[in-house]
Amino acid sequence: MIKTDLINLLYGLGIQPIDITDNWVRVSCPLADINHISKKDSNPSAGFKINNNGPSVFHCFVCGTRSMESILNTYKWRKGVDLFRQYITNEVPEKQESITYKEKVFQKKEPTPIPDVLLDLFEPIANAKNYIEARRIDLDIAGHHNLLYCKRFITHTNSVWENAVVVPIRDKDYKTYWLHFRSIDSKRFWHGKPNHFGLDIEWGREDSFFGMEHLDITKPVILVEGAFDCLRLKTLGLSNVIATHGGISHTSKKLLRLKNLSIICGFDADPAGRNFHKAVERFFQKSIQSLDWSIIGCKDPGEIKSKEDLQKVLQTNKRNHRFQDKWRNKI
Repeated sequence: MIKTDLINLLYGLGIQPIDITDNWVRVSCPLADINHISKKDSNPSAGFKINNNGPSVFHCFVCGTRSMESILNTYKWRKGVDLFRQYITNEVPEKQESITYKEKVFQKKEPTPIPDVLLDLFEPIANAKNYIEARRIDLDIAGHHNLLYCKRFITHTNSVWENAVVVPIRDKDYKTYWLHFRSIDSKRFWHGKPNHFGLDIEWGREDSFFGMEHLDITKPVILVEGAFDCLRLKTLGLSNVIATHGGISHTSKKLLRLKNLSIICGFDADPAGRNFHKAVERFFQKSIQSLDWSIIGCKDPGEIKSKEDLQKVLQTNKRNHRFQDKWRNKI
């Protein structure tokens, strides 16, 4: 199914694309409430294959690979949405302005940074000292990565942001390409977008990692999920750490930036984290060392209590097995 028809079909089903590339549409698993133990997809890595010469297929690390017909049948009988006839006859109605904001960004030839003046709207991270230190993160390291504090901000869409840490996603040029917010009072996360600041522009870059501005390409790189995981490891003395700031799949273009580097995966010790590790191995077509935080009773590196615990993980025997591409004939 070609890209435009596939996207229109997904919108018709109520499935919102997260990332769109030339051959893949990443989504939050639409079958999570049926097949996932948690009944939700907290780290979306599922997606639909764009196929200009035939039918598209769906793949999720939990649900497996399914045909489009299977997805449509599930939606018809379990969710009451019937687009099967339109799919067969190729009459799925077009959605106006169906291209997402992130797709518009990724279609641009050059990444677009966030205007520096927006960062001046927020306070120094020192004003959130108690929270940062409670997370066992060195305040100077947080400042070195330009973290900021949002005491109270009313957006142009009339949302009120209060008591949150601002996490700028910067690149080698030290310019900011994304703004992430993390509530101090809850586990809520959100992204700052141009319309929140009354701007009619687009910003961002597809291949971004948190901590990229401090990366040393001559040394092994530890790849983790979240910015706070990255900052905790740096506080414990590991300097060459970057974070995906979200899920990652074997089709993620950002992995191309790590192609010639020595990679160590430090993803969360949960099913999603293990799937991210598999995705990295599949992308590079080789075995990649993985750090297992569960051996010290932690879910992720942000929970590590001491340098001694970190050393226990680092000293654990490396994985040493031949990589097997068991997905080769699936997608």
